[in-house]
Amino acid sequence: RDSPSRHALAMSSGGARATDDVVPMNPFQRSDAPSAPSQSAEPFPAIGNPVFTPRADDAETNEPWYSRSPKLFTIMGIDVHVSPLLYTYIVFTLVLTAFSASFFLFALQAFASVLLFFTVLVHELGHCAAARAVGGQVSHILLWPLGGLAYVNVDATDAKGDFFVSFAGPLTHAPMLAGWVATFALATGSTDISEWPRDNFVGALAYEGCWLNIFLFLFNVCIPAYPLDGCRMLMALLAMCSVSLTTTATTIICLSTVMSLGVIAYGFWLVQFMPVFVGAFTLAETYKLYTLLKSGALEEHPSFAKYNAMSGRRNTNTSWNVQAV
Repeated sequence: RDSPSRHALAMSSGGARATDDVVPMNPFQRSDAPSAPSQSAEPFPAIGNPVFTPRADDAETNEPWYSRSPKLFTIMGIDVHVSPLLYTYIVFTLVLTAFSASFFLFALQAFASVLLFFTVLVHELGHCAAARAVGGQVSHILLWPLGGLAYVNVDATDAKGDFFVSFAGPLTHAPMLAGWVATFALATGSTDISEWPRDNFVGALAYEGCWLNIFLFLFNVCIPAYPLDGCRMLMALLAMCSVSLTTTATTIICLSTVMSLGVIAYGFWLVQFMPVFVGAFTLAETYKLYTLLKSGALEEHPSFAKYNAMSGRRNTNTSWNVQAV
């Protein structure tokens, strides 16, 4: 991502809390990110896979190739890592298109893959820029087949800042959509994007760009499945309303479970594996939160690591959160 890094209301300066049920939240950290990385640490693991730049002696290691995500480039002072699985997915889709469609559709699919890459990258850069705007820090961005992950730290902000960081990613789709609508109009002489323009390559590519941005905006804002942006924005809103930690977690678990199962069912209905994988990913992240809630150890979840449940004071450790698309 991710998405998704936002936190809860700033702690009051009062005394210790009696129970964890009234401790404000840090709802924006993925469960697979460490809560207190050292300052010299390499980029942090995502989805269980190590992220690092291959060394000269990598051939002598036992790390499988698919778990390595080397840095591709740096933009705005942010390292961008790309999972080899993303390259594999793009090649796979292009091969399928080459054997089942015309050259026009193959070329369109190739350009659409590049379009998807940069659209997701801009989305993640939106999260990063917002995190810096509220006084946060940015580690890196990871692009993988299910979208993008922006590793940010926003310990210094409150729930309003968390909501801003959450919404900044989806907001980037507005100017991108405007640009593609303008391109579509120039290529076709119309602003009606309801019909795919045949035999017009620029128009067809602009059509894909328009609907890609519409879809990504709606998907991220309207689906409250943890740890996607919509769920993190809901967490920030609950934090601003001073909803208790346990109530918030229960609400998120219920909504995220229903939405994740819905996304999986939608994928099977369309016979497309990508929605199934996305739904399975969000369902797995939700289950991690549920197991801690059930065991009474909710404060150990990285989403709540920003605050000390016993003292009611902020955790002084750095917590790196992940914005998932």
